[in-house]
Amino acid sequence: MAGVIVLSLSGVVVSLIVLSSIIKKLFQVNLVIRLFNTLEKYDLIIAIGFLVIGIWNLFSPNFGVKTDILGADLPILGALIPSSLVILSSLGIGMNYFLQYVNISSEIKDKLIKIKNNYNDIVGVSTLIFSFLHLFTYQVIFL
Repeated sequence: MAGVIVLSLSGVVVSLIVLSSIIKKLFQVNLVIRLFNTLEKYDLIIAIGFLVIGIWNLFSPNFGVKTDILGADLPILGALIPSSLVILSSLGIGMNYFLQYVNISSEIKDKLIKIKNNYNDIVGVSTLIFSFLHLFTYQVIFL
């Protein structure tokens, strides 16, 4: 249960950070804008932290309901979609920092940043939705 709560809350937080541009436009409150501007200073630390949480939960065993269904107790099936979305969101947050240390051409870096910018909102909303679904339906086995 602790892993479900950690992953779900991580997914909510990381999705809100990914959706910060939309949230700033919707809530044009000075406090909200300052909060997200402050969080942008710590993008690399936030990205690495949530990346570790996503990978950890992707490979954590299923300590929940034991079933007789073949494959239901496999570790990777428990939180595949929410963990993948948390990993994808954290990579999106830290992409600008990660690309500085990768030895690829600037054209490929520009394409990756363009793809990230195009799909950032979709990934953020998906992460938010699947994090809430994972929190409330963690004992349901979808096979």
